[in-house]
Amino acid sequence: MGTTPSAPTLQDQCVKRGQSIQFSWRANTGVYAKWMKDGKTLVNGGRISIYQSEDYMDFTLTIRDAKNEDEGKYTLELWNSKDRASGSATIKVLEYDVDWRTVNWKGNENIKKALRELHPSNPNVKHLRFLLHGPVGAGKSSVINSINCAFQGRINVNALVATTAGKSYTKVYKTHPIKDKDGKELPFVFNDIMGQENEESAGASTADIISALNGHIREGYTFNPVSALSESDKYYNISPSLNDKIHCLVSVIPADKISLLDDTSGVIVKMRDVREAANDLEILQVVFMTHVDKCCPLVKEDLKHIYSSKKIKQAMEHCSIKLGVPMNCIFPVKNYSEENRVNEEIDCLILDGLNQIVDFANYYLGSI
Repeated sequence: MGTTPSAPTLQDQCVKRGQSIQFSWRANTGVYAKWMKDGKTLVNGGRISIYQSEDYMDFTLTIRDAKNEDEGKYTLELWNSKDRASGSATIKVLEYDVDWRTVNWKGNENIKKALRELHPSNPNVKHLRFLLHGPVGAGKSSVINSINCAFQGRINVNALVATTAGKSYTKVYKTHPIKDKDGKELPFVFNDIMGQENEESAGASTADIISALNGHIREGYTFNPVSALSESDKYYNISPSLNDKIHCLVSVIPADKISLLDDTSGVIVKMRDVREAANDLEILQVVFMTHVDKCCPLVKEDLKHIYSSKKIKQAMEHCSIKLGVPMNCIFPVKNYSEENRVNEEIDCLILDGLNQIVDFANYYLGSI
């Protein structure tokens, strides 16, 4: 042990829960060694296995069945009569030890049955009306298509979507019914609008969205980013009925972009202004957080990781802070995009969110 030891080079790791964590290093000379986590010495036992070769040159640390508690900074410290050396790396566990929100992955048919049999809580209302709003490219139109796919049991495009996120594809105010596989319309509809953009004179105007909340916009109105609908326009509904008004505001936000949206960005400011108007009208507000598969590789691999993924929860927390929406009103979903067949897990998330916003809207109707 007469040569100065070289500093170990350890690699940072991101692991799934339940995976094994392993660090290995071969020293350039015989040395004594110890492994530490966050400054505390580790010892053999339980899930931890420490190996040292007989020639005092090979060192391995293995931790079985990774858990949240294993996150931290790991250090291999080496020494002999000549000198000391050390190297460190960080472990991140991508998932929580248990799912923090539960989903019945086998409950699709029960939810669809209940929604088919739904009756609006106010007899003057034919169907619950939801308004989708959010930035360009968030997937508002795809939400409508995905809900229709879930009920019809096949891939079906009713609301046209853009293939790029540069400009909004939706130009005209239109009501989109949700239809069952036999073509029967269900008792709830969605209104899609032009996407919101950072620039003041681009995308759907805040004034138009607020008019839509109040039921003032007639079917077929073409959005004009620089000039909001006026009361003298033929598409202005001066005396909207409760059936024309919005019963729940659904903000659509991409999970992979929310952390990049600054609190003072035009889109966030506009969405907050719309939320304040909805608050004044006592309209309940929720968020459908899309693109979850682009946000987290674990979720892309298997949607059932949705409520164990730390990245998804962090995205939801960012969304909650930026928009002021409680966490229990944020629903992560994946829209149909590349698929050519329906998928039970995709349906499950979209139906779970739909089921809850229908409850919210029906509660709102019953309270007015």
